[in-house]
Amino acid sequence: MAIIDPKYSIGIPEMDAQHARWIRLIEEFKAAATGHLLDQARVSAAQHALEQLLEYTRVHFASEEQLIAAHRFPDIAAHKAKHRELEAQVGKLLDEIRVHKTNTTPLKLNLFVTIWLMDHIMSDDAKYARFILGKE
Repeated sequence: MAIIDPKYSIGIPEMDAQHARWIRLIEEFKAAATGHLLDQARVSAAQHALEQLLEYTRVHFASEEQLIAAHRFPDIAAHKAKHRELEAQVGKLLDEIRVHKTNTTPLKLNLFVTIWLMDHIMSDDAKYARFILGKE
């Protein structure tokens, strides 16, 4: 089981473990997307890392949605909508890397990916965790 930094823990071990894996994938993407993405090898590495991140994001979101449905989380519709929005945004970044748009800078990619992950865990996921943990 992966260990998450306590400041990002929501108190639900299964989700914390998934978040730890998610953070590792983000770190792998950030490492691959360093520099200016000017050569094809860097573009390919960043694309591959972002593809893995998007794939795992979908797996994690499905797992999370099952959990909150099982606990009858009242804001499930809004939470699912946020998931679809995040998936679409990451998919758009992936498309930009695939066509190698020149305005797709590593800084833009790294900041966006890091910010949406941490915001999702600390804000959206913390809400359902408080609800679930308050029930038990």
